[in-house]
Parts: sequence; C-alpha cells; structure tokens
Amino acid sequence: MENRKVKFKPEAFRTQLESLRALRQELAIKEKELADQKWVFQQFLQSPTWRLTYPMRWAANQLRSFRKRLASGSRNSIDTLTRAELSEEEYPDSEFNFGFTLKSSYDYQFRIWFESFLVSGSRLELPHSETPTISILLVLFNRSELTFACLRSILECRSEELEVIIVDNASTDDTSKLLDRVCGARVIRNSTNLHFLLAANQAAKEAKGEHILLLNNDAQLLPGAIRSALRTLTSAPDIGAVGGKIVLMDGTLQEAGSIVWRDGSCFGYGRGDDPLAPEYMFRRDVDYCSGAFLLTPRRVWEQLGGFDEAFKPAYYEEADYCMRLWKHGLRVVYEPDAVIVHYEFGSSKSPSKAIKLQAEHQQIFVDHHLEALKKQSPSGTGSTVTARTRNTSDRILFLDDRVPHEWLGSGFPRARTLVLSLLKQNYFVSVYPLSEINEAWDLVYGDLPREVEVLTGLGSLMLEMFLRGRKNYYKCIVVSRPHNMKVLQSMMLAHRDWFENIRVIYDAEALFSRRDAMLQKLTGTPWSVREVQEELDKEIGLAAASHCVISVSAKESAEFSKYGIRNVHVIGHAIETAPQPVPFERRSGLLFVGAIHSDASPNADSMIWFLTEVFTKIQKKLGESIHLTIAGVNKSIRIRNLAGPSVHITDYVPDLGELYANARLFIAPTRYAAGLPHKIHEAAARGLPVVATPLLASQLEWTERELAIAGDAEAFASRCCELYTNPDTWLSKRIAALERVKTECSPESFDKSVRDVLRAVGL
Repeated sequence: MENRKVKFKPEAFRTQLESLRALRQELAIKEKELADQKWVFQQFLQSPTWRLTYPMRWAANQLRSFRKRLASGSRNSIDTLTRAELSEEEYPDSEFNFGFTLKSSYDYQFRIWFESFLVSGSRLELPHSETPTISILLVLFNRSELTFACLRSILECRSEELEVIIVDNASTDDTSKLLDRVCGARVIRNSTNLHFLLAANQAAKEAKGEHILLLNNDAQLLPGAIRSALRTLTSAPDIGAVGGKIVLMDGTLQEAGSIVWRDGSCFGYGRGDDPLAPEYMFRRDVDYCSGAFLLTPRRVWEQLGGFDEAFKPAYYEEADYCMRLWKHGLRVVYEPDAVIVHYEFGSSKSPSKAIKLQAEHQQIFVDHHLEALKKQSPSGTGSTVTARTRNTSDRILFLDDRVPHEWLGSGFPRARTLVLSLLKQNYFVSVYPLSEINEAWDLVYGDLPREVEVLTGLGSLMLEMFLRGRKNYYKCIVVSRPHNMKVLQSMMLAHRDWFENIRVIYDAEALFSRRDAMLQKLTGTPWSVREVQEELDKEIGLAAASHCVISVSAKESAEFSKYGIRNVHVIGHAIETAPQPVPFERRSGLLFVGAIHSDASPNADSMIWFLTEVFTKIQKKLGESIHLTIAGVNKSIRIRNLAGPSVHITDYVPDLGELYANARLFIAPTRYAAGLPHKIHEAAARGLPVVATPLLASQLEWTERELAIAGDAEAFASRCCELYTNPDTWLSKRIAALERVKTECSPESFDKSVRDVLRAVGL
C-alpha cells in the first residue's frame, strides 16, 4: 500500500481553532444563562411582585405558544401523552440543565433527610383507622428517599380516618429498611416487579376504606389536599373521581386536570404555567385526572374492575379509568384546593422509554374508546380552552369593576347574586374584574363558588388580548356599569367579527348621571338642566350597543324606554328574610351597614352628615349613652376622626347577625345615590326598622308604612328618637317592611327574571 503524507493545512487549522474558540464563548454564555435562570427562580420564590407581573407573562406565554403551534402544526401525540415529559433534545440547553440541576438538588436534600431518619433509629407512625374513610394506595419501586418524603406528608393528614396500603415491587435500594421503620401501614412485599398497574390493583383489593386514593410515591401532599378532594367527591352522587392540582418541583404546574383529544392523545392542562394563575383556580369537570393523585369511591372502583390490565405495565390506565367513569354517567372533577408537589418520573430511569410506552398504549386506548373519542375536541390551535372543561357549551363572561363580594356594597351584592343565578341555570361563568384586578385568592373565593372562573390580574388593559384569545368561546357577555360598557363598546366597534355570535347584556345597575347631578348640587356647583340632559343622553346611549338592558328598578327602566331603548328588563335584589327574634326592649343603639371605600362616596357623605349634623341632636334627646355602630369596609379617615366615644367602627364583619339582632334602629341618611338601596332591603329582611331619607324611599317606592322618612337634620333626628322610643311604631314598621321584602326580593322571582333576560337574547 502506498504511503501518503498528510499535508499540514494552516487555513484548516485556523478554521478549527476559531470553531473551538467560538464553542468556548458559547459555553460561557450558556453558563451565564444558567446562573440567570437560577436567579430568576429565586425571585419567583421570594418576590411579591410575581403575581403583579402575571399579565405580561401571560401575554408572552400566549404569543410564544401561538408561534410554536404555527411552526409545528397540530400537536404530536407523544408531546401530550399521560405523564409526558419533554426529552433532553426538546429542551433548550439552559432550561433543561437548570431543571435537572434543580431536581438533583432536591434528590440530595431528600437523601439527607432519609439518611438522617435511618441514623436516628426513629419510626414513622402513619395515621391508621380500623374503619377508614380513605385507603391511600402507594406503589413503590426504589427511590426510598422520595417515598420517605411522601410518607412524611401523609403524617400530617389527621383530619380524616385513613389507612395506608403499600406495595413494594421488589425494590433493590433502601426501601426495605424504610418499610421496616413504618408503623400503621399494611405493607405488601412482592418478590418481583409487577409494575404500577398490577400493583395498584393488588393494593386496592386489600382496601377497607369507603374511598380509594391513588397516590404516587414521588408526590407530597400539601395540607388540606385530602380533605378538599373528599369534600368535593361527596358533594354530589354523580361524581366518580376527583383529581388535584399537580405542581412540579420547580414550582411550575404539571397539570390542572387533563384533556383527551379526538386522536386519543392527552394533554395536561396548564403544564409549565403558574399554578396560581386564574385558569387553574376554579373547580370543573374534566376528561380525566392523573393517577398521581386520584380519589374514587371503592364501590365504583370495584364495579369497573379497577385499572384495565390491557395497559400494563403502566400509562394510560387512569385516562382509561376516567373515560369509563364518564361512560357510566359519573363525572371526573378537578379540585384546585387538592394540591400535591410531584417529582415526576421518580421510578423511571428513562423518560424516553416511558414516552415510547405511552405511544404504544395510545392505540389501545383509541381502540377501547373509539365512539367516545369521536365526540372529543380535535387537538390544535385554539382547542385547549374549550376542551379543558366538559359540559360547558353555554359560557358567559361577566365584566365588572372588581370581584363582586357581598360585603362591598355599591351594587356588588346584586352582581354576585346575578352570577349565582347564572350558575344555578347551568351556565359556566367567567368573572373578569376590570379595575380592581389584584386580590388574594382566599378573598376572591370567600363568598363565590369555586365553579366560577375569576380572571384576576388582567384588567381593562388586557381585555382586548383576552377576547382575542377566547374568540368564539363565550355565547354571552354581561357587562355592568356604564364606564365598563364604554370599554366593551370600543372593542365591539374595532372587532365586529369577534362579536357576531355573542349576545351582549348591559346591566346598567343604576343611572349614575342622576347620582352625579345630585352630588354636584350638594357641593354647591349644580349642573344646568342642559348638562344633566347631556350626561344622561351619553349614559343611556351606551345601551344601544347591547342586545338587552337590565335595570334595577321600574322607575329607571322607564328612563331607558323613554329614550327608545327596547328589550329592557327589571332585576332588583334577591334576599331571604331572616328576622331576628330579639324583642324591642332587649335591643339598643343605632346601626349603619355599608361599605365606605373613600370620602368621595355616597356612604361616606351620609355618615359625615349624620355625625356632624344629626347624631348630636339625638344624643341631646336620648342621652349621651346612646351609641352608633358603623359596620363594613371603612377607608374614610374623616369618619374615623369624627367618631367619638359613642361611635363604634367595626370595619368588615363576616357575619352581621349579632349586630342586626342587638341594634334597635337602622339608619340610612343617604343624600345622593342611584339605583336601589340594598342596605335597606337587607336591614328590613333582618327585621330591623329603618329611618331613611326621601331619596331612598322614592327609589324603593316605600312609604311611611314601611319606613320612617326624613330629609333635613332636625327631622331625621326627630324620627330616629320617635322610632327608638315607641315599641308599637317600631313593630308595625318592622312587619310592613318584612312583607315588602318578601314580595319584592324573592330569590325565586330573581331567578325567573334572569331566565327571562336570557330567553330575550336567544339563550
């Protein structure tokens, strides 16, 4: 063979050298990106501004998602399978390395905890009941440190009667040592690895609980998770399973319920997003929930034969189980308060092998549920938000200033009742606050059902992008108050195609221009007749863009009709009468209940006037010992400064029953307002007689039969003293006002009026 000399080529060498230098620079950049990722994650854990910046992050995520879908077409089934995880090749290097560095740090931490436990010689005393409500089923294969963390979380669950059944699939690590230290659990040690599905069925056969909880050994229960899931499961007889919110170790969401697409592929709703984002905070029916945390009645499990062995060793078994529940008329519900932290793939050495197995089982799943899958949504752009919830084709978007709470006053109690009525009539409701957009979740759902989606953190600036993202999703938009109708009207004009199939209902709530005119008169700068008319024309003109108008009273309804607005309906208040039985002689003091959000509000004006002009006159006649209680949110510094020793300001009170039971008289000294005074209806419903101004009496169309009515300070003080000291008058007005509330504020009549409005717009 001829020997050939390799000729040195300086140009090629220089090229290779430059490539190596470029590679070193790229590696340095990647290291910096990794450090930046870690810093960002620390800020996520520590910074209170994370939620405040949610709108920008939400918008960016939507844009990135849209671009990705355009580039890749419809979803690949392997990307969206049960328990799926992106492979190393699918991650950007820095994100992948950061994620796995984080996971490794948790591995180390869990190992330290576990080794320390073994060295201590301690034992784990798990909760155990001979008559358990819930049987927790755990299937193990190695990863003793993860199992230890899981068992520690179970230790905190003492509110329910539990038993724990553990099946060890022939683990080869320290799992045996751990199980030797566990007390209170039923432990089954298999000689071979039966894998998840068969071992879960094996454990279920040993269960004595009324319900079965499937729980992955690489998951940790957050406090209240089991209680929340059980409360939901037992809330209705047609619920067959409840799943929870699954949060990954990096603080992002794994899933909030899951979707089954028409082709049999599956998708964990919300993966990679903020677990506290609005889309994942409400309760809803879903296609299925992950077996990492799945609560189901044992009776139902046994009737269905547990997991189908066609899906052994694992994957798709929980999707199949939930689809069979739906086939038998049982619902699967996602419960947002049942939260677990999930390591994910804790027992899998190779995510790629797991994904391959899922792909194989997808075809089996399709064969089993061919007819049901034909009714599922197709995968692809725009399908996720529609497919995330089952049985909700009738969807309504509710726009108002803020989340409508009972304690806010200012028309919000009525708005809340309207939302509740829509729910009763099987509509899915999304509440979208336009002004007060940031509110703690415990406050958001303090008096709203968890079935309502509350879209906090977005506001009027994000409304256009939100409506674009949910085009063709809602059948109806209910918008409350004129300034909000003005915002929506501008979008209706700019994007007419978005609203072609949407019915718009304008809940006027009140004629605010009338109220503003009264305020101007009180402040000594009254509007002219022409100015009043111009403001009224503009406000009523907003109604022309809607398909239907809701007015709070017949008097204001007539104003709209006078201006040629058709399809106007009256919906007032819905209040159950609950008169307190405490007699006249055992009561004392005056009571005012109303939210005071600022000094420049009708309630603030009424209290300032009462404290400066009226209350001293009452004390002169009845004595200094008479006291006044002002209850409700109160942000008025001036009222607090005016309040003397005889005035008690309670701020927000969750239950007003005791105040209504002990007070002798309710005062409503409102000097400017619009709409219908909820505070008087509520006080009358509790059996407390009211002294009110002529303005409020006129709005109610009530007379001296139901109220004591007075306008100026001297007359108001006189009527308070008269009603406060005359038990016969007190009783007669109490009875008459109760009769009016029963007639005018019937919840049944309210619901019927709502149904009439929906029919009027073709829903």
